[in-house]
Amino acid sequence: MMTLALVLAVLLLAFAAFAAFGLPYMVMGPRAFEEFAERRDAQVMAAALLVAAGFVAASAFAGPALISAAPQVQVFAETVLGAASRIRS
Repeated sequence: MMTLALVLAVLLLAFAAFAAFGLPYMVMGPRAFEEFAERRDAQVMAAALLVAAGFVAASAFAGPALISAAPQVQVFAETVLGAASRIRS
């Protein structure tokens, strides 16, 4: 299930990046990015897409810790907190 969610997230991010930057490049060519340095909205959109891509990439590593059965969550919590005595089963 997590793999399906990650694949869907990657596909949606790729489509968003294409719609925001690829489509104007296909229509107008290289001059589509001539004013990129002055266009704050394009810079914010590019930054947001990069942050979202970073979250998708990080979720592949954090997924096993977030989506797991109760015994694995207990072990993960003990490892993170470093104090098994504070966690009651």
